[in-house]
Amino acid sequence: MRNRKSPRSPWHRQSRHTTDKIAGHRVTRNADQLYAEYKEPLYAAPPLLQRMVDAGRLGRKTGSGFYPYA
Repeated sequence: MRNRKSPRSPWHRQSRHTTDKIAGHRVTRNADQLYAEYKEPLYAAPPLLQRMVDAGRLGRKTGSGFYPYA
């Protein structure tokens, strides 16, 4: 059984569909703000999400994110 008191990243339950809906750059911006405030590595944006934002794959807004949108 898993220890329920262990620290969890806020991105653990974030689904790919949700991230695509609200645009990856917004999720990354919020993560950067949390990390700047608390300096806690759990609040940093995941590296994969940062690479996708840098590549312009922002979700439904641009037609591609974790999934392609036509």
